[in-house]
Amino acid sequence: MTRSARTWDISMPITEAMPVYPGDPPPAFTTSFSGGVTLTVAHLSLHAGTHVDAPLHVIPDAADVGAFPWMHLCGPACVVQARQATVDAEQVQRWPLRTRDRVLVRAAQEGCVFTPDGARALLERDILLLGVEGFGPDQDGDPALPVHRLLLSRSVPLLENLCLREVLPGRYHLTCLGLSLPGREAAWVRAVLSC
Repeated sequence: MTRSARTWDISMPITEAMPVYPGDPPPAFTTSFSGGVTLTVAHLSLHAGTHVDAPLHVIPDAADVGAFPWMHLCGPACVVQARQATVDAEQVQRWPLRTRDRVLVRAAQEGCVFTPDGARALLERDILLLGVEGFGPDQDGDPALPVHRLLLSRSVPLLENLCLREVLPGRYHLTCLGLSLPGREAAWVRAVLSC
């Protein structure tokens, strides 16, 4: 994470050694120098590094990142701290969220996953986005991905693999810009907080 004055880059650097979701290929780069220029070809999943999931990720024929409302990714945001690794409705109700917030969750020491009732509590607050530090808001290895399905079916994008360790809980402005990848279920993003 890069910090400058009152701005925090909360994007994960993309390297060959970065953590990836179990079973996904690690990033690979092939660099050549020819004709006076350096050219690097990258091979990596759209879910490697900091990225946003669109509904198409878990819902066939749903909106892809090219059709996604990108304005949901920029604006007022609330950074909150997960107190336990499992976030349920009771924990969500204690967070100082505002209607239509972009919610970014600092993981507890043991990690951070949401229960379906925790996701429903977020929907009741009419959030615009959920961002997490880990691979996603669901329990690793759960093929049903219930939290993905609950939030993405309501067009709430999931911003995953954030770096929030140096950011204190509080109110910020999130600027999150992604690549235009029509037809794809996810896109890499550069996410920055400012206050």
